[in-house]
Amino acid sequence: MGKTVWMGIGMITASLLACQNEELEYYPIEKKHLGEAYTEYVDNNVQSESSGDYIVLNFYPEEITDLSYVTYNESSCSFHIYRGSTNKYVISWDYDTDGSYVEVQYMQNGFWYTINDQQHSGEYTLLANDGMGVRMRIQSGGVTVHRFNIREAGEE
Repeated sequence: MGKTVWMGIGMITASLLACQNEELEYYPIEKKHLGEAYTEYVDNNVQSESSGDYIVLNFYPEEITDLSYVTYNESSCSFHIYRGSTNKYVISWDYDTDGSYVEVQYMQNGFWYTINDQQHSGEYTLLANDGMGVRMRIQSGGVTVHRFNIREAGEE
């Protein structure tokens, strides 16, 4: 009788672990306009990394930049610069949060770097090469982004 119970427990544990390791198909969180709150997401919106789980925010690109050589990747929710030369850009942001951990990031050589240090409002001058990316992401909870902008340095 003891062996049967332990075998049953082992089979249940194995099936639970198998369900936890099941891969979910990722898809971006719903797009929001500037000023609208990101308050809901599902497991499929979450990207897991060694540093934690994150939700990359999805924007309407025309509200973020008017630079014709900045493209928006709809699946990764990130902006990429393809000007053909190295130039300076100002990344600016302003957001309110209910305590969520929010990151404004740029990507260089496949690695993402955080630039906002949890400052809810600010700007950063980025020296960018072709293909560099920019995005915003949260760990959990909600955020309302009032301003997120990419422009050439020197523009007002």
